[in-house]
Amino acid sequence: MPTRKTTTSKSQKTSSTRSSGKKVTTSSGKSKATTQSALEKNVASLSTKKTSSKSTSKKPSVKSSTRPKLKDRGVKHTRCKNIDLFPVNCMPWRLEPRTGKFNLSWYMCFDHAVDQIERSNLKPRDYKLMCYTSVPLSDPLTGPVRIQRYVRS
Repeated sequence: MPTRKTTTSKSQKTSSTRSSGKKVTTSSGKSKATTQSALEKNVASLSTKKTSSKSTSKKPSVKSSTRPKLKDRGVKHTRCKNIDLFPVNCMPWRLEPRTGKFNLSWYMCFDHAVDQIERSNLKPRDYKLMCYTSVPLSDPLTGPVRIQRYVRS
């Protein structure tokens, strides 16, 4: 009886397929050469851009804010004299739904109402924003300093 080998004959042979079954491909070296030449061209173009940008004067940086500085922030509102529509004394802003996308709500200031409109991605046809007449026309609707307004004085 012939002696049995502990390794299989398949593992001893060199095959053109890997153990996963995919064929082994060898690189011809062309991709490396084209990559190298493309890299050199990119570096050359970047260095020319840098030298041309250095010759121009640099503009001073302007700090941009995330919120627009418009008074209305793109949201229109109406004024209302009906005190029955404002049941909470410290909330003179009412956001009324015209469609079924959200529920009726009241807010302490204009910014809070606009934040909710933006979070909900509401269009002007979806809501009606009202403020009670206790909010004066000269009131700064947005900004760092806002005075608490009340429905009933």
